[in-house]
Amino acid sequence: MAERDELAGLPGVWELGWWLLMRPFSLNHRLQSLPTYSVMAMGTRVSGRLRSVYVARMATLLLVGMPALTVGAILLVAASGFHVDPARLAVGVALGEALGVVVGAVVASAFDVAFAVAVGVAFGVTVGVAVGVADGAAVSAAVRLAANIAARTTDLLVTFVAIVVFFGVVIGVVFGLNANIANGDGMVVGMVSAAIISVSFVVGILLVCIVLLVGAAGMVVGIPVIVAYLGLRFCAIELPWQLIAFIIQRTEGKITLAWSPALHHEINYVPLPTLARHILETAKRDPTLARRALHACALASGQRRVGRRALAHLRARELTDLANRRAFQSLRDLRGNWLPDPAAADGTFAALQEVGRYLRSAELTLLPDQQREQLLAARDRLHGLDNALLGGRDLESPIYRQAVAQWRWLVDAWLAETQVAAALVLPNPFRAGDPLDLEFGREVFRGREDLVAELESILGDPNRGASMALIGPRRCGKTSLLRMLPLKLPDAQVVFFDVQANPIDSPTALVGALVQVAQEQARRERRLRLPDLPPGPPMEALHDWLARLEGFAGIGRILICIDEFERWADLFPGDRRALLQFLGLIRATIQHRRRVRILISGATPLDELEPLWADHFVNLRQLAIGHLTRPVVLDLLTRPSPAFPTDAIPNGVAEAVWARTLGQPYLTQLFGQLIVAHLNAAGRRQAEVEDCAVVEPQLLDQAGSPYLSYIVQAAPEPVRRALESLARGEPLDLDALDRPTRRYLRRRSLVTETGGLGIPVLGAYLERED
Repeated sequence: MAERDELAGLPGVWELGWWLLMRPFSLNHRLQSLPTYSVMAMGTRVSGRLRSVYVARMATLLLVGMPALTVGAILLVAASGFHVDPARLAVGVALGEALGVVVGAVVASAFDVAFAVAVGVAFGVTVGVAVGVADGAAVSAAVRLAANIAARTTDLLVTFVAIVVFFGVVIGVVFGLNANIANGDGMVVGMVSAAIISVSFVVGILLVCIVLLVGAAGMVVGIPVIVAYLGLRFCAIELPWQLIAFIIQRTEGKITLAWSPALHHEINYVPLPTLARHILETAKRDPTLARRALHACALASGQRRVGRRALAHLRARELTDLANRRAFQSLRDLRGNWLPDPAAADGTFAALQEVGRYLRSAELTLLPDQQREQLLAARDRLHGLDNALLGGRDLESPIYRQAVAQWRWLVDAWLAETQVAAALVLPNPFRAGDPLDLEFGREVFRGREDLVAELESILGDPNRGASMALIGPRRCGKTSLLRMLPLKLPDAQVVFFDVQANPIDSPTALVGALVQVAQEQARRERRLRLPDLPPGPPMEALHDWLARLEGFAGIGRILICIDEFERWADLFPGDRRALLQFLGLIRATIQHRRRVRILISGATPLDELEPLWADHFVNLRQLAIGHLTRPVVLDLLTRPSPAFPTDAIPNGVAEAVWARTLGQPYLTQLFGQLIVAHLNAAGRRQAEVEDCAVVEPQLLDQAGSPYLSYIVQAAPEPVRRALESLARGEPLDLDALDRPTRRYLRRRSLVTETGGLGIPVLGAYLERED
C-alpha cells in the first residue's frame, strides 16, 4: 500500500517532461518529497519497483521527447526563413545532447537535478540548432573570426614572450643575489626562478589566446543557450498575455490570475507587467489563488521582486485594516491572512508586535496615567520603526511606512484624548502585582542598590564563570530585580524565563519553551537570531544548544535567568533520572561555561530542599532579598516619580503605611496604589493618615488577600500557630521555638528581631479570618 501511494506521487512521462521544461524548480521540490528522489541522487533507499518505474519514465522521455524537440527545432528554424540542413541538424542535436549530459552532470554537482536537466536540454537543443542552421555558415563565421583574432595577436604574443623572459631573468638574478651564494646555490635559485616565471607568463598568454578563440565560437552557441534557457523566447507572447489577462479582470470582473504565465512555467527572468496589481486585486476575492501566485513568484527568479512587492502591499493593507478596527490583540499576535509567522518575523514585524502589546495594555487599563504611559511607549516604538524604514533600502520599506503612518495617527489621536483625562486626576505610579520592568515601573524600583552592586560584581566580570541564586520570599521583588538586569549588564543578552508563566508539563516542553523564549527575547531586544534547538532527546538537545550559545558570536555574554526554580521537580513526576540529568546539565553549565551564565531565583533556600539540590548547586552564590528599609519606604511613597505632586502623600501618611507593612515591597506598593485611587475617586489632591485605615479593608479583600492567604497556607503548622499567637497580641519567645520554625520565620521576614509580626497587616488578616 505504501509503495502504491509513493508510485502515485511520481509524475507521469509527459507530466515529467512538461515539468522539466517549464517548472524545473517546482519539480525539484516535488521530487524531494518522494523517496524516489534518492534515485537521482544515486541513493539505494528506494525499492526496486519504484526505481524501475522512474528509470523507465525518464528513458521514455529521453527517447521520445528529444526527437520531438529536434523536429520542433527544425520546424521553428524553417519557419524563421533560414536554410536548414537536416543531416547536419540531426548530428548537431545528437552532439548537443551528449554535451548536455556532461553539462547537466556538472551542474548537478552544485545544484539540484531538475535544474541540471533543464540546462542540459537547453544546451543540447541549441547546440544542434546552431550547428545545423544556414548550412554551417554560422560555424564557419565563428572559425574565421577566431582565426582573425589569432593572426592579429601573433605579434603581440612574441613581444610579450620576450618581455616576460627578460623580466624573468632579472627577477631570477635578484633572487640569486639574495640567496646563499657561499654555498653555490644562488645562481641555481635565480635560473630556476626565471624559468618558472617565464613559463608561467607564457602559459598565461597562451591561455588568453585560447579563451579568445573559444569565446568567438562560444558566442554562436552561448547566445542561443542563454536565450533558450532564460525563457526570452516566450517574452513576446507572455508580456502582452499578462497585460490582457489583467485588463479582462479589471473590466469584466472575472478572476483571470490563473491565466498568468507565472503560474505555468518558471524559466523566465523578465518581470511580468501588472502581475503585482493582479495579485493584489485577486487576494480580496480568492486568497488561495493569490497565495499560489505568490508561491510561484518565489520560485521564478524573474518574478521574485514582483512577488515580494505584492506581499508587502498585502501586509501593509492588512496592517492598515487592523489599525482602523483597533485590533490590537491581532497585531500583538501577528494574526491575519498575510502577516508573517511570529517565530519567523523580521525586525519590522517584531517592532509592530511590541506596539500591539503596548496598545493592548492601554486598552485594558482603567487608569488614565498608566494608559498614557503605554501609549507613549507605543508612540516611541512607532517613531523608531518609521525612522528605520525611512533609512531602509529594500523594496518593502516604503510600502510598510504607509501602514506605520496610519498606526501613528491612531496612537497620536488616542494619546491626545488620554492626556486630557489624565490631567484631571493624580498620576498613579505605584504598581502592585505586576513585576516592575525597564519600561514601566523603573522609577519606583527602589532600595536594591547594594544587591545590584553585588550582582554586578559577580556577573559583570566577563572572565569569571560564576553564577548565582537569588533567594527571597514571594512578592519581595525578585522578578523585578531580574528584569532590571539588562540596564545593569548592557553587554549581555539577558534571557528571563519564568517556569510558572509557561505551560510546561514535561522535560520536552521545558526545553522547548526555554529555547523559544530565549529566541523571542533576543530577536525583540537586539535583533539577534539565537541558534535553534538541535533534534534529539530533550536533555541532549539542551546540552548541544547551550554549547552553541557558548560559541555564539552575536553578543558578548548570555545570562539565562530562571525564576521559580523549585517547580522543576513538578516537571519530572516519577522520573528521578531525568531530574538528575537536568540538574547535572545546569551544574555543568555553571562550572565550565564562561559566556553562558545561569541565574536561578526562588522562594526556598537550597538547604531547605532535598540534598540533591544543594549537591548540584554547591558552586552557586546565594543572595538573599527581603523587605525594604524605612527610609526607602518613606522616599518611595512621598516621591515615587518626578511628575507626582510632592504634597500628595505627606510624610505622616507614609509613616502610617510603614507601620502596617514594615517594608514588604508588594504591600507597600499596593497601599500607595489604593491611596492614590481613593484620592482620585474622592476628587482630592492630598492624603491624610485616616486614609490608610480606609483603604486597608480593600487591601484585605482584594489584591492583598491571595498573597496573605498564601503566607498562611504555605507555612508549616508550628509556624502557623506562632503567627496566630502574634495576631492575638500574645508575646512570642523565639528562643523557645524549635530551630526549623525559628529559621522559617526569620528567613521570610515574618517576625522582627524582637519577636513581633514582620508584616503587621498580616495580623489583621488572621483576625478577620478567625
